[in-house]
Amino acid sequence: MSFPWIRTAASAAMIALVLSGCGGSAETAGDNKPPVTNPATAPAGTPVTPPPAAGLESLPVRTIMQKTREASLAATSLRMRGTITDTSGPMTFDITLATGGGSGTFTVAGASYSVRAIGRTVYLQLSESAIRAQAKADKRSPAETAEIVKQLKNKWIKLSKVDKGTQEMVDLVTPGKFFATVFSEDDTATAALPRKVSARMVDGVRCVGLTEDGAALWIDTATARLVRMTEGKNRFSFSDYGKAPAPKAPAKSQVLDGKAMGL
Repeated sequence: MSFPWIRTAASAAMIALVLSGCGGSAETAGDNKPPVTNPATAPAGTPVTPPPAAGLESLPVRTIMQKTREASLAATSLRMRGTITDTSGPMTFDITLATGGGSGTFTVAGASYSVRAIGRTVYLQLSESAIRAQAKADKRSPAETAEIVKQLKNKWIKLSKVDKGTQEMVDLVTPGKFFATVFSEDDTATAALPRKVSARMVDGVRCVGLTEDGAALWIDTATARLVRMTEGKNRFSFSDYGKAPAPKAPAKSQVLDGKAMGL
């Protein structure tokens, strides 16, 4: 159960990119050992949540898994960064998930795509590299490409319809929906048990690890929140729980009507 979580998270991000037309085109636990710092010193940015009566690392693995699932589903906002690698190569992402809206930037083969979702309103922005890559794929002439770049560079396209691909993007930047996908099935009571790894500092947070077959979850011992998930070259880092700001709509001068573009 714990490691299908990682594959589901990676699939959700990749599917959202492919369906939205933005893509298509980390390390293993053993390679990911962070430096150990003095556990007596509270690391900067550690969530100030009262620890459970018993330290998380002392609890049974199934209890840790259940608490992690519950803490993730309860998250109202956070930041998620990482890398996903498939046959097309690596995709990096930096996403803010917030209740009622979220935003993210995805980079594939040097081309970046940004999305902002505010309620059911979705804005999409393409970097110049992404615009030129699409123009090349469409076999546009140099003059046409230059005109397209002029029209779209630094602009946000307000999408006029919420189709399947758009909804995937909205779900990806909404914490409740994203984690509901990742933890869609509660099999914490029956899944095969991963191996528990002693507590250490990960991304400045004291974490306990759960590992299996080159995959790992690193979980905040104070809050049971996910701090890092890795499997092969796929890596997710989670931070800023309860602190990530909800996105604001772009200035009107930066917005283009997607309906006129068939979007």
